[in-house]
Amino acid sequence: MSVHTKRRLAETARLFAIAVAVFVAILPLIWVVLASFKTGADVSQLPPKLIFTPTLENYHRVLDAGFAAFFRNSVLVTIAAVALSVGLGVPAAYGFSRLRVPGGKGLLLFVLSMRFVPYIVFAVPLFVIMVRLGVVGTHGGLIVVYILINLPLVIWLMKSFFDDVPTDIDDAAAVDGATRAQSFFYVVLPSTAAGVACVTILSFIFTWNEYLLALVLSGRAAQTLPVVLTRFLGGMEDPVRWGLLSASSVVVLAPVVVTTLLVHRYVRAGFGGTQA
Repeated sequence: MSVHTKRRLAETARLFAIAVAVFVAILPLIWVVLASFKTGADVSQLPPKLIFTPTLENYHRVLDAGFAAFFRNSVLVTIAAVALSVGLGVPAAYGFSRLRVPGGKGLLLFVLSMRFVPYIVFAVPLFVIMVRLGVVGTHGGLIVVYILINLPLVIWLMKSFFDDVPTDIDDAAAVDGATRAQSFFYVVLPSTAAGVACVTILSFIFTWNEYLLALVLSGRAAQTLPVVLTRFLGGMEDPVRWGLLSASSVVVLAPVVVTTLLVHRYVRAGFGGTQA
């Protein structure tokens, strides 16, 4: 067997392995999407039916159950938390990267340590504090909590992006008469657009999908979609309503998938350390 043939076989085997891995990864998603269009009788059959008459009954029932209100809660909390996390974290990361902050390394380590501990550990202390402040079950309370959790990730990731930008461009901007703020907004920040997109989508995914803190702190008025999904899981005597659970899961997944597809080029560039 020639070397060329061996290389072709190896490449074919690699592509086959990738195809199998991708299929296994998306198989649960395919099952959920198909189940959302099935009737209760079809969705419970084993093995799953691949040929069936699609129906929108599950989506109608989900919307009739007040799902739109909880969708608005998720949209409001996510947009506000992500915008404020990025808006506060990016300038802070720039300060850590460019300015001599007294005890900066220790402060950075403290910020990162907030991500070392599973965030559910903070649920009880946060609940007690929010009860005393009277913000349990409000959008504002949940937004503040998500900002505190997202900020360490935004600061640390963006600091690495700012560190990769040569300080010479800051000096050149200063020579041209630019202030520190002008240098940040008009010179350095555009150079890290891929990093900003990266931290934004990561913060969005975490905030949109977060369940445990929302379960404890959101109450009824500010309840988000991941918490509402548990309504269709049944209980000790009630069966799982697979059709409704699948339809509501598709509604929850759709914004994340659409957003990721829209900005995937920037996210890939951010993780790859190159500009999009």
